[in-house]
Amino acid sequence: MNDKILDKMLEISERFFGTMNDSDQIPITKESFYKLQKLHLKTVISRLDNGEPISWIIILPTQIELMEKFLKGKINERELLNMTEPQQKYEALYLCAAFTMPEHRRKGYVLQMFREAIDAIPHAENVKLFAWAFSDEGRKIIEKLNSILRVNILVKN
Repeated sequence: MNDKILDKMLEISERFFGTMNDSDQIPITKESFYKLQKLHLKTVISRLDNGEPISWIIILPTQIELMEKFLKGKINERELLNMTEPQQKYEALYLCAAFTMPEHRRKGYVLQMFREAIDAIPHAENVKLFAWAFSDEGRKIIEKLNSILRVNILVKN
């Protein structure tokens, strides 16, 4: 991903998620992007239209112990990223974020990209999927993924 596309995605994401004013969320910065990329290259997947980003997802592969701490509220999202170390195979996949430009919504991009990332990131056979439903749209995506993948995605309230 080139710097121009990354910068545009970071700018749009920050406007939507507002991490600059929330120390619990993963900061939307190049440093966070590079940390995610060290865990696996498919942690961030995007779709482009005429060279512009129109949709993207982020998955944070991690360990069961950290997932459980996050779901119980013992650590926040930022700490989850900071405490996660690269693994040969991951025990848990955090469906961290998804965004699609309004004019490109309801075309299945997010579901396709989450599936692509889950298939690409090496994980245990009994991998746990978890998420934090940030919005009504996020809850709907989780429900669709539960149905499509035939899994029970654990959700932080």
